[in-house]
Amino acid sequence: MLVAITGGIAEGKSTVLRWLAEWGAYTISLDQIAHALSRPQEALWQAIVAEFGQEYLLPDGELNRKQLGEAIFADHALRRRLNRISHPLILQRMHLEIQNIQRQQPNAVVVVEVPLLIECALYLDFDRIVVVEAGEQFQRARLLASGLDEKDVVKRLAAQLPTCVKRIFADWVVWNREHLEQTREQSWRIWQELQQEIAK
Repeated sequence: MLVAITGGIAEGKSTVLRWLAEWGAYTISLDQIAHALSRPQEALWQAIVAEFGQEYLLPDGELNRKQLGEAIFADHALRRRLNRISHPLILQRMHLEIQNIQRQQPNAVVVVEVPLLIECALYLDFDRIVVVEAGEQFQRARLLASGLDEKDVVKRLAAQLPTCVKRIFADWVVWNREHLEQTREQSWRIWQELQQEIAK
């Protein structure tokens, strides 16, 4: 069983993924894959340097993630260039990790956190889809609390497909607003339903 978790920025995808891992799912995060692949000398790091030169590197060779993040949310063309080089590498690693899990555990529930699941038409690759939604009011508050200023928050929210559109593709929607315990209860019910599906 291959399950995707998606949603917008600061809506709680990683939190739900962590709970599912705690309950027994095999979990993969595309953000974590991207982070690993962009360490010095790794495949994505090399691709970024080949595409942009050393403009987004720190003196020690590490990727300047803050600078690159600010740049891509301010420049649509730059974001497209980064996506063009990063997506194939990230998806290749995702498929490899899925295959490795399924080879060892054919009946495993594999849950993958895929931020751009709908935008990149990756929903076709999954058996079930979970959308985590908080709504723009909560996204904005969480992003501001994380230290971003209002201008950066607006750019990040504008760069993404609204989660209410992603909801159309969902088998389940997890509402993640004020009470985390309610979010956990919703996630637990989904996990139980997945277990029932596998048992059939």
